[in-house]
Amino acid sequence: MNYITVDRVVFSYRRNETLFDGLSVAFSLGEQVAIIGRNGSGKTTLVKLIAGMLRPQRGRILINNETITRKSIAEIATQVGFVFQNPNFMLFTNSVEKELALSLQHFKLSKQEVKERIDETLAFFDLTNYRLTNPRTLSRGEKQKVALATVLIQDPKAIILDEPFSGIDMSQKLMILQYIQKLKQQDKLIILITHSLDLLLTACTKIVALQNGQIAYDLPLKEFFADLTHLLKIGLEPTDYLSFITFLRKKGLQKDAIEKEEIIAFLLECALK
Repeated sequence: MNYITVDRVVFSYRRNETLFDGLSVAFSLGEQVAIIGRNGSGKTTLVKLIAGMLRPQRGRILINNETITRKSIAEIATQVGFVFQNPNFMLFTNSVEKELALSLQHFKLSKQEVKERIDETLAFFDLTNYRLTNPRTLSRGEKQKVALATVLIQDPKAIILDEPFSGIDMSQKLMILQYIQKLKQQDKLIILITHSLDLLLTACTKIVALQNGQIAYDLPLKEFFADLTHLLKIGLEPTDYLSFITFLRKKGLQKDAIEKEEIIAFLLECALK
Protein backbone atom coordinates (compact mmCIF):
# COMPACT_ATOMS: atom_id res chain seq x y z
CA MET A 1 0.00 0.00 0.00
CA ASN A 2 1.21 3.50 -0.82
CA TYR A 3 2.26 5.57 2.17
CA ILE A 4 2.81 8.80 0.21
CA THR A 5 0.75 9.64 -2.88
CA VAL A 6 1.30 12.70 -5.06
CA ASP A 7 -1.88 12.93 -7.12
CA ARG A 8 -2.04 15.16 -10.22
CA VAL A 9 -0.20 18.01 -8.54
CA VAL A 10 0.11 21.37 -10.26
CA PHE A 11 2.71 23.77 -8.92
CA SER A 12 4.47 26.90 -10.12
CA TYR A 13 6.74 29.46 -8.49
CA ARG A 14 5.70 32.18 -10.94
CA ARG A 15 2.73 32.82 -13.19
CA ASN A 16 3.05 31.27 -16.65
CA GLU A 17 6.01 29.15 -15.46
CA THR A 18 4.45 25.87 -14.38
CA LEU A 19 6.95 23.40 -12.92
CA PHE A 20 4.57 20.50 -12.24
CA ASP A 21 1.49 20.13 -14.43
CA GLY A 22 -0.41 17.11 -13.16
CA LEU A 23 2.51 15.27 -11.53
CA SER A 24 1.68 11.89 -9.99
CA VAL A 25 3.98 9.50 -8.12
CA ALA A 26 3.65 7.15 -5.14
CA PHE A 27 5.97 5.74 -2.48
CA SER A 28 5.51 2.74 -0.18
CA LEU A 29 6.87 1.79 3.23
CA GLY A 30 10.02 -0.30 3.03
CA GLU A 31 11.21 1.39 -0.17
CA GLN A 32 14.51 3.24 -0.47
CA VAL A 33 13.96 5.70 -3.29
CA ALA A 34 16.47 7.97 -5.01
CA ILE A 35 15.02 11.01 -6.76
CA ILE A 36 17.46 12.05 -9.46
CA GLY A 37 17.57 14.58 -12.27
CA ARG A 38 19.41 17.65 -13.45
CA ASN A 39 19.38 20.89 -11.47
CA GLY A 40 16.02 22.58 -11.93
CA SER A 41 14.16 19.36 -12.73
CA GLY A 42 12.00 19.70 -9.60
CA LYS A 43 13.59 17.26 -7.13
CA THR A 44 13.71 19.52 -4.08
CA THR A 45 10.38 21.11 -4.96
CA LEU A 46 8.74 17.67 -4.99
CA VAL A 47 9.99 16.68 -1.55
CA LYS A 48 9.15 20.10 -0.08
CA LEU A 49 5.60 19.64 -1.34
CA ILE A 50 5.46 16.24 0.36
CA ALA A 51 6.79 17.77 3.60
CA GLY A 52 4.25 20.62 3.48
CA MET A 53 6.89 23.31 3.08
CA LEU A 54 5.30 24.20 -0.24
CA ARG A 55 1.63 23.80 -1.17
CA PRO A 56 0.31 22.78 -4.60
CA GLN A 57 -2.00 25.05 -6.57
CA ARG A 58 -4.03 22.00 -7.60
CA GLY A 59 -3.99 18.28 -6.94
CA ARG A 60 -3.55 16.33 -3.72
CA ILE A 61 -0.78 14.95 -1.56
CA LEU A 62 -1.77 12.11 0.74
CA ILE A 63 0.17 10.57 3.61
CA ASN A 64 -1.20 7.27 4.88
CA ASN A 65 -4.34 7.90 2.78
CA GLU A 66 -5.02 11.28 4.41
CA THR A 67 -4.68 14.58 2.58
CA ILE A 68 -2.15 16.98 4.09
CA THR A 69 -4.00 20.09 2.90
CA ARG A 70 -5.00 21.25 6.38
CA LYS A 71 -2.01 19.84 8.25
CA SER A 72 0.79 22.03 9.57
CA ILE A 73 4.45 21.37 8.77
CA ALA A 74 4.93 20.21 12.38
CA GLU A 75 2.10 17.68 12.07
CA ILE A 76 3.45 16.35 8.79
CA ALA A 77 6.94 16.07 10.32
CA THR A 78 5.71 13.38 12.72
CA GLN A 79 4.89 11.25 9.67
CA VAL A 80 7.53 12.40 7.18
CA GLY A 81 10.85 13.59 8.58
CA PHE A 82 12.92 16.00 6.48
CA VAL A 83 16.71 16.33 6.73
CA PHE A 84 17.95 19.49 5.00
CA GLN A 85 21.01 19.58 2.77
CA ASN A 86 22.59 22.11 5.14
CA PRO A 87 22.44 20.69 8.69
CA ASN A 88 22.98 24.16 10.17
CA PHE A 89 19.35 24.92 9.27
CA MET A 90 18.33 22.27 11.82
CA LEU A 91 20.54 23.22 14.77
CA PHE A 92 19.15 25.69 17.32
CA THR A 93 20.55 24.92 20.79
CA ASN A 94 23.92 24.63 22.53
CA SER A 95 24.00 20.84 23.03
CA VAL A 96 23.17 17.69 21.12
CA GLU A 97 20.95 16.54 24.01
CA LYS A 98 18.90 19.74 23.86
CA GLU A 99 18.51 19.39 20.08
CA LEU A 100 16.97 15.95 20.57
CA ALA A 101 14.75 17.16 23.43
CA LEU A 102 13.55 20.04 21.24
CA SER A 103 12.41 17.54 18.60
CA LEU A 104 10.14 15.89 21.19
CA GLN A 105 8.51 19.04 22.54
CA HIS A 106 5.21 18.42 20.70
CA PHE A 107 4.94 14.84 21.96
CA LYS A 108 3.05 14.04 25.15
CA LEU A 109 5.89 12.15 26.82
CA SER A 110 6.98 11.95 30.44
CA LYS A 111 10.45 13.15 31.44
CA GLN A 112 11.52 9.53 31.77
CA GLU A 113 10.24 8.68 28.28
CA VAL A 114 12.06 11.69 26.82
CA LYS A 115 15.28 10.63 28.54
CA GLU A 116 14.93 7.06 27.26
CA ARG A 117 14.35 8.21 23.69
CA ILE A 118 17.32 10.55 23.84
CA ASP A 119 19.58 7.82 25.27
CA GLU A 120 18.46 5.33 22.59
CA THR A 121 18.96 7.84 19.78
CA LEU A 122 22.39 8.91 21.01
CA ALA A 123 23.44 5.25 21.15
CA PHE A 124 22.01 4.47 17.69
CA PHE A 125 24.01 7.30 16.12
CA ASP A 126 27.16 6.81 18.22
CA LEU A 127 26.66 10.27 19.68
CA THR A 128 26.64 9.42 23.40
CA ASN A 129 30.00 11.11 23.97
CA TYR A 130 28.67 14.27 22.28
CA ARG A 131 25.60 14.60 24.52
CA LEU A 132 26.66 17.98 25.96
CA THR A 133 28.61 19.18 22.92
CA ASN A 134 27.47 22.26 21.01
CA PRO A 135 26.47 20.75 17.64
CA ARG A 136 27.70 23.82 15.75
CA THR A 137 31.27 22.97 16.77
CA LEU A 138 31.10 19.53 15.12
CA SER A 139 32.35 18.56 11.66
CA ARG A 140 29.94 18.73 8.72
CA GLY A 141 29.51 14.95 8.79
CA GLU A 142 28.82 14.88 12.54
CA LYS A 143 26.31 17.72 12.10
CA GLN A 144 24.57 15.61 9.45
CA LYS A 145 24.32 12.81 11.99
CA VAL A 146 22.83 15.13 14.61
CA ALA A 147 20.33 16.50 12.07
CA LEU A 148 19.31 12.96 11.12
CA ALA A 149 19.03 12.06 14.81
CA THR A 150 16.67 14.99 15.49
CA VAL A 151 14.37 13.60 12.80
CA LEU A 152 14.65 9.93 13.74
CA ILE A 153 13.92 10.51 17.42
CA GLN A 154 10.36 11.45 16.35
CA ASP A 155 10.03 7.99 14.75
CA PRO A 156 8.42 9.05 11.45
CA LYS A 157 7.52 6.26 9.04
CA ALA A 158 9.12 8.16 6.14
CA ILE A 159 12.36 10.13 5.96
CA ILE A 160 13.47 12.55 3.25
CA LEU A 161 17.19 13.28 2.93
CA ASP A 162 18.07 16.22 0.69
CA GLU A 163 21.63 15.76 -0.64
CA PRO A 164 22.96 14.04 2.52
CA PHE A 165 26.37 13.43 0.90
CA SER A 166 26.96 17.05 -0.10
CA GLY A 167 29.98 18.87 1.34
CA ILE A 168 31.46 15.95 3.29
CA ASP A 169 34.46 13.71 2.63
CA MET A 170 34.27 10.05 1.63
CA SER A 171 34.67 8.68 5.16
CA GLN A 172 31.75 10.82 6.31
CA LYS A 173 29.69 9.79 3.28
CA LEU A 174 30.24 6.15 4.19
CA MET A 175 29.23 6.95 7.77
CA ILE A 176 25.92 8.48 6.62
CA LEU A 177 25.44 5.53 4.27
CA GLN A 178 25.88 3.18 7.23
CA TYR A 179 22.95 4.81 9.03
CA ILE A 180 20.80 4.68 5.91
CA GLN A 181 21.53 0.94 5.80
CA LYS A 182 20.39 0.64 9.43
CA LEU A 183 17.14 2.41 8.60
CA LYS A 184 16.47 -0.11 5.83
CA GLN A 185 15.96 -2.73 8.54
CA GLN A 186 13.16 -0.70 10.17
CA ASP A 187 10.75 -0.89 7.19
CA LYS A 188 10.79 2.89 6.84
CA LEU A 189 10.30 4.71 3.57
CA ILE A 190 13.51 6.52 2.69
CA ILE A 191 13.49 9.18 -0.03
CA LEU A 192 16.92 10.40 -1.04
CA ILE A 193 17.88 13.29 -3.30
CA THR A 194 21.45 12.95 -4.46
CA HIS A 195 23.86 13.56 -7.31
CA SER A 196 26.15 10.82 -5.93
CA LEU A 197 25.10 8.07 -8.32
CA ASP A 198 27.65 5.53 -7.10
CA LEU A 199 26.51 5.87 -3.48
CA LEU A 200 22.82 5.49 -4.27
CA LEU A 201 23.60 2.09 -5.80
CA THR A 202 24.10 0.87 -2.24
CA ALA A 203 21.51 3.05 -0.50
CA CYS A 204 18.46 2.61 -2.73
CA THR A 205 16.19 0.03 -4.34
CA LYS A 206 14.16 2.31 -6.62
CA ILE A 207 14.81 5.27 -8.92
CA VAL A 208 12.41 8.12 -9.64
CA ALA A 209 13.92 10.31 -12.36
CA LEU A 210 12.61 13.80 -13.01
CA GLN A 211 13.00 15.76 -16.22
CA ASN A 212 11.48 19.17 -16.89
CA GLY A 213 8.99 18.74 -14.05
CA GLN A 214 7.78 15.32 -15.21
CA ILE A 215 8.41 11.75 -14.07
CA ALA A 216 10.71 10.37 -16.76
CA TYR A 217 11.29 7.02 -15.02
CA ASP A 218 9.88 5.21 -11.98
CA LEU A 219 11.75 1.90 -11.91
CA PRO A 220 13.49 -0.59 -9.62
CA LEU A 221 17.15 0.39 -9.29
CA LYS A 222 18.55 -2.60 -11.20
CA GLU A 223 16.08 -2.15 -14.04
CA PHE A 224 16.93 1.55 -14.34
CA PHE A 225 20.69 1.00 -14.44
CA ALA A 226 20.42 -2.04 -16.73
CA ASP A 227 20.26 0.53 -19.54
CA LEU A 228 22.53 3.53 -19.01
CA THR A 229 20.82 5.44 -21.80
CA HIS A 230 18.20 6.17 -19.12
CA LEU A 231 20.74 8.50 -17.53
CA LEU A 232 21.64 10.17 -20.80
CA LYS A 233 17.97 10.76 -21.63
CA ILE A 234 17.52 12.81 -18.46
CA GLY A 235 20.74 14.74 -19.06
CA LEU A 236 23.02 12.95 -16.59
CA GLU A 237 26.40 11.42 -17.37
CA PRO A 238 27.36 7.93 -16.15
CA THR A 239 30.09 7.86 -13.51
CA ASP A 240 33.38 6.06 -14.16
CA TYR A 241 32.06 3.08 -12.20
CA LEU A 242 28.89 2.88 -14.30
CA SER A 243 30.90 3.26 -17.51
CA PHE A 244 33.13 0.40 -16.34
CA ILE A 245 30.02 -1.75 -15.81
CA THR A 246 28.94 -0.98 -19.38
CA PHE A 247 32.34 -2.20 -20.59
CA LEU A 248 32.01 -5.40 -18.53
CA ARG A 249 28.54 -6.08 -19.93
CA LYS A 250 30.11 -6.28 -23.36
CA LYS A 251 32.39 -8.96 -21.90
CA GLY A 252 29.52 -11.04 -20.54
CA LEU A 253 28.47 -9.41 -17.27
CA GLN A 254 24.76 -9.88 -16.58
CA LYS A 255 22.74 -6.85 -17.62
CA ASP A 256 21.18 -6.28 -14.20
CA ALA A 257 24.44 -6.73 -12.25
CA ILE A 258 25.18 -3.46 -10.49
CA GLU A 259 26.43 -4.18 -6.98
CA LYS A 260 30.16 -4.22 -6.25
CA GLU A 261 29.98 -7.82 -4.99
CA GLU A 262 28.55 -8.91 -8.35
CA ILE A 263 31.26 -7.05 -10.24
CA ILE A 264 34.05 -8.55 -8.10
CA ALA A 265 32.62 -12.06 -8.56
CA PHE A 266 32.53 -11.57 -12.34
CA LEU A 267 36.10 -10.27 -12.45
CA LEU A 268 37.31 -13.25 -10.38
CA GLU A 269 35.48 -15.61 -12.71
CA CYS A 270 37.15 -13.99 -15.72
CA ALA A 271 40.57 -14.18 -14.04
CA LEU A 272 40.19 -17.91 -13.38
CA LYS A 273 39.23 -18.79 -16.96
